Amino acid sequence: MKTVPLRWLIVIPFVVLALVLGMAMYLLSTITIANIADRVGKQYIKEVEGRIYDRVQDFVAPLTNIMELNVAAFSNRPELLDNLSSVAGRFYEQATPYSQMTFISVATTDGRYVNSSQNPIKSGQHNIAANFVHKPLTMEGFEYDPRVFIGPKIDSDPTFSYDPRVRPFYNLAVQNKQVTWGEIEPYYGFPVLGINLSAPIYGKDGQLLGVTATSIALVELDKYLASLDLVEGAYLFLAEGNGDLIATSEQGNLYQTTNGVITRSNLNNHSNKAFQLASQTLEKGIQELEVEGKKYLYYLRTIDLKYGKQWQIGILIPSSYQQTILDSYTQSAIIITLILFVCIAGIGYLVAWYIGKPIRRLSQAANDKNLKSIQQLPHVLSGVREINSLSRGLSLMADNLSDIMQNLEEKVAERTSYLQGENEHLLESALTDELTGLYNRRGFNQVFEGAIQCAQQQKQQLTFVICDIDHFKRINDKFGHTVGDLALVSVAMNLRHHVRFSSDIVARYGGEEFTLVFLNTDIAQVLLRLDSIRQGFERNPVVKGEYITMSFGVVHVCEGDILTMEELIEQADKKLYQAKNTGRDQVVI
Repeated sequence: MKTVPLRWLIVIPFVVLALVLGMAMYLLSTITIANIADRVGKQYIKEVEGRIYDRVQDFVAPLTNIMELNVAAFSNRPELLDNLSSVAGRFYEQATPYSQMTFISVATTDGRYVNSSQNPIKSGQHNIAANFVHKPLTMEGFEYDPRVFIGPKIDSDPTFSYDPRVRPFYNLAVQNKQVTWGEIEPYYGFPVLGINLSAPIYGKDGQLLGVTATSIALVELDKYLASLDLVEGAYLFLAEGNGDLIATSEQGNLYQTTNGVITRSNLNNHSNKAFQLASQTLEKGIQELEVEGKKYLYYLRTIDLKYGKQWQIGILIPSSYQQTILDSYTQSAIIITLILFVCIAGIGYLVAWYIGKPIRRLSQAANDKNLKSIQQLPHVLSGVREINSLSRGLSLMADNLSDIMQNLEEKVAERTSYLQGENEHLLESALTDELTGLYNRRGFNQVFEGAIQCAQQQKQQLTFVICDIDHFKRINDKFGHTVGDLALVSVAMNLRHHVRFSSDIVARYGGEEFTLVFLNTDIAQVLLRLDSIRQGFERNPVVKGEYITMSFGVVHVCEGDILTMEELIEQADKKLYQAKNTGRDQVVI
């Protein structure tokens, strides 16, 4: 029988394996890379679409939130409409945080009208407009005065007759008897588009009291789409259901005015051929389009806004983007395959040398037919355990193996104990706010869920409180964030002082916002504790002689009532928002 050297017996299979594995890897990677390139293109579209979707929702949210807040306030407290000067101050405070908010207004059934307005292009300066100050139904502009709200008249603003009851926003809301979207159209005197939302106000007896409205300028959406860093040749658009454009990534007018007639730019009449073709395929999802010999991945998604309004996001990505990825990865796959082949062949040779050399020495010693030759072999002949066992004997190998196992068990036990301690430390860090030592939001969500279940099972009362430091930004701006952190610690100590550690919960919910949960406690007792907390802030400055106040939103759940954590947080957040918007430093139930 023909014999084969041990070295070749090891090297040849390694070389064959390297060839087979390399070819299989190349074929598999070619298919996989093609799929990856397709997925990367679609994933890129999804990522861009998600950013635009979130931006639009956040952009429009103040429009609906403020309108809903005002409808609720005027419906429940119709006496507010008797003094529209105070309402002007309310509108001014509501509009100030939002650069896109152009108008917040209310019109009564007797024709009185007041709004807070700002320039839709140069945002940041809010004024008041009213039609009842000097002469009924005569619109005038006024500066904002924090004491009397309607300040000095702005002489540069025009004075004109204005009856809101004949305006579209008023009539549509009254006619529809519900929240109504206005048409997207340019602001008078400004080259930007805007949209309004109006709602009728009814008293508790069902009598119409007036109409409140909000309006936002859409120019920031156009700027946002244009600012996104897209792959070369990509296009974005935001449009209404009929194809009228709201914003695009392309420069150009969104409407034209001819002989006083305003015409909105539409997808089908846009100068960009890709937009024109996209207007013919308004099916949701990802499709492939070809524009003048150039292929695109086209994605369309509907944005559902509140009260039945729908907009559409359109994204067109050139297929060349995917081809570039495919070419790059294919080249990398070829290089990696070659490197893998060389590495496997080299490893095979090294393994053959490493194993073969001590075995040849054993063979030579055994063939020497001389016991002394075996005895002269090194104590450690090779790094391979099986080869060493031939020279040291089965007995020595058994002893060594026993020692190895004993040491291994000790190390495993030691490592297990260490990892348990680390896990406990990490769990505590993950659930605790580092600054205040209170639960963080994650920790609070865990214990709050359990508290709700316990209260429902045992039919106990539960009171949930969200509180927020008033004007906290002023402390940071005045003293710096280090002092601001000390203030947060002081607030945490005050809150912790007024809860029962055995059953109640206190947590830092985020920023300057804290949460309290009182279990099996009457609402009257809860209110006494909250009042004690407020008195504590009145008596003791949080830092450097600086006193703070807090606003509280409270939701009380009686025995047997069932509310989810999300419902409790949502209701308490609304109460807190009400406390903030009605003077701060108060508890709203």
